[in-house]
Amino acid sequence: MSADTEPRRAIIRLLALMRDGKEVRAYLQRFSQIDQSRFAVIKVGGAVLRDQRETLADALAFLQSVGLTPVVVHGGGPQLDAALKAAGVPEDKRGGLRVTTPEVLRHAREVFTAENLALVDAVRAAGARAAAVPTGVFEADLADPDRLGLVGAPRAARLELVESAARAGAIPILTSLGTTADGQIVNVNADQAVRALVLALAPYKIVFLTGTGGVLNQNGEILTTVNLATEYDDLVAQPWLHGGMKLKIDEIKELLDQLPLTSSVSITRPEALAQELFTHGGAGTLVRRGEKILTSESKADLDAPRVHDLVSQAFGRGAAPTWWSNLVLARAYVTENYRAGAFVSSIGEAAYL
Repeated sequence: MSADTEPRRAIIRLLALMRDGKEVRAYLQRFSQIDQSRFAVIKVGGAVLRDQRETLADALAFLQSVGLTPVVVHGGGPQLDAALKAAGVPEDKRGGLRVTTPEVLRHAREVFTAENLALVDAVRAAGARAAAVPTGVFEADLADPDRLGLVGAPRAARLELVESAARAGAIPILTSLGTTADGQIVNVNADQAVRALVLALAPYKIVFLTGTGGVLNQNGEILTTVNLATEYDDLVAQPWLHGGMKLKIDEIKELLDQLPLTSSVSITRPEALAQELFTHGGAGTLVRRGEKILTSESKADLDAPRVHDLVSQAFGRGAAPTWWSNLVLARAYVTENYRAGAFVSSIGEAAYL
């Protein structure tokens, strides 16, 4: 088989899975223009590694076959729980973080390294190239040694190993183990590790792969979108949002608060990864920082220069100099950052948009 046959076959397979081939081609073209070490960060939960490793490996191999190289960060919580139970080590978690004694850390290093190598082997068995990066990326400080022991708070991500693997055409697969300035290995929450990596790497896409495939409502149905600006407080107060997902939403919010307003995070399943990346509709939950919508019946409450810029941008040409002064405003709706708006005036008894 020629070197370029497999990517073509993969693209044909993708087109067959999706309804709109034009839509898929547009995404492929867009992604192909991105520095591949900055295409996407994909965070994989331990339950996905345990229950869907082969499906995940196939999804990652498929991305590589169409010329895309994500960076993968994985956890291993359920596997570590099982290892500690088998060793007779009691579980102790505080605020969602595992208290990490030297004994717990020894098991964590063994478990995370084993899971890392197992995923690398699975990706290679699926026909793709992958590189194990168990340590050496996350620089961390001890978060609260008296209360949590050897738990690290990531302060930076070193990209040399990640970029080296990507340049070699391999998918970098990282654990969430960190290293302090004095060389101590520490246990880092995987979601926090992802935040450090995203801030350093500035990827085009951020994806969390979970067993649920998204944020579930009280009926067990996936919420397709979450606008944190308007929905966060109500969402995290719901009794049906389980603790693990609440922590994930909190971490995603903290991440998006530090990224450009246009950034978003997708939560989906491994088998739906291609649909999430290559279609407008996606598959799972899309979490945006979002904006609140401001309502006003007075022009005095609005920022006139920003309104002028918004209208000029929307119509592709400058607004008439007297447009705003002549407008008899009935009501205005604008997002808090003036990225979108609607202006309603009254003509007799009719409303004009």
